[in-house]
Amino acid sequence: MALPTQVEPSFLHRLAKHAPESGNWTAIREQSLKEINATPFPHKKIEEWRFIDLKPFTKIEFTSLDDAGTLPATDIEKFFLPESDRSRLVFINGRYNEKFSSIGGLGNGVTVGNLNSFTDNSVVEKYLNKLVDYENDVFVPYNGLMFEDGAFIHLEKEAKAEAPIQILNIYTDSKKAFVATPRMLVVAEEDSDVTIIEDHIGLSGNEYLTIPVCEVKTKQRAHIHHVRIQRDSLNALHVSRPIAYVEKNSEYHSYTINLGAKLARNEPKVIQEDEEVDFTLDGLVLIDGEQIADTHSSMDHRFSHAESHQLHKVVVNGNAHSIFNGKIFVRKDAQKIDSFQENKNLLLSKDGLVNTKPQLEIFADDVLCSHGATIGQLEPEEVFYLQSRGMTEEKAKEVLTYAFALETIENMKVESVHKLLIEEVYRYTKANSVAKVSA
Repeated sequence: MALPTQVEPSFLHRLAKHAPESGNWTAIREQSLKEINATPFPHKKIEEWRFIDLKPFTKIEFTSLDDAGTLPATDIEKFFLPESDRSRLVFINGRYNEKFSSIGGLGNGVTVGNLNSFTDNSVVEKYLNKLVDYENDVFVPYNGLMFEDGAFIHLEKEAKAEAPIQILNIYTDSKKAFVATPRMLVVAEEDSDVTIIEDHIGLSGNEYLTIPVCEVKTKQRAHIHHVRIQRDSLNALHVSRPIAYVEKNSEYHSYTINLGAKLARNEPKVIQEDEEVDFTLDGLVLIDGEQIADTHSSMDHRFSHAESHQLHKVVVNGNAHSIFNGKIFVRKDAQKIDSFQENKNLLLSKDGLVNTKPQLEIFADDVLCSHGATIGQLEPEEVFYLQSRGMTEEKAKEVLTYAFALETIENMKVESVHKLLIEEVYRYTKANSVAKVSA
């Protein structure tokens, strides 16, 4: 299948030779290979990548998953959501694991399973790899070339999922750094409703690169509540591409929690396809040490009458580095748009770094759009006030940091997920409350 590359080869180009030679998705693989061979690997001279240190990509010697010597996953039951006892798909290093998966408790009209079992499905044929829209991006076609398994969720007209669907992506230990390519396709037909919990978990501290691609189609009056939790190995690289299309009177609400990975690059997109839509693109980032978390988001309003909201909160400690570039597009004649975007950053250390760039690109005149960004540290006066009420300085900082981070996860519908995230926030704030307030 190999073709001569038209750009300077990168490790992704070299690993492309390990693409499956047989099986499903032949047309997707052929198209993806053409795009890979015509797309360079990003570098810091590109505006969208100028704040990222790409050395972790270039210094690690990645190999194919089959050559990595990965160890079997053990003790993963502790990550199962009790509400998803019969609505769970498990993928280990990007490959479907039937043993740990459990489906069938979702009610009539809801189809959930491994993409490889739906190769002749008309919905899969219509939408798979048709929704991804990332310009000059080598990661999406690499996923398209390499993926074999993936999550497929389809809700028929008026179908209501009776339980949240958990998509559990597990990454195991290995002798060599490998690349995993998780895939997900979600199609919600008219008047349907579903909650999806997408979780990425590293079981060890090893090096790997995961490139998840998620395509979502929300049809008229459908409702999707999508939670994405990233808690990869602290030596892992995570590059995600989630994109959602929302039709008339539909709602799509996305919440991304970024806790792990050495370097995490998330590029969520929501595209409005008709009038009267409502969508959310919230995020929470908790990073420490040498972690890098980069979010480049896009809320694309193409029709009139829409409401959208984005609250992206970040807590940075140690030498960690956060980047945020959030774009609100309002196309020509897309009137009556009410869109709000805010990026709030809390620095707990003198050596932490934040780069933020909220953007508005508005080509219509009857809109209500706003954006803003703040970067600050804990206020000494607030710390002093809590101390005057009997708290130690450490406890005061812990409480203030906890309160700052908690707002983003208040809208979690699933009780166990809400509890899990509260525990994660508490664990982070307790560990980092000893950070000193700079003058």
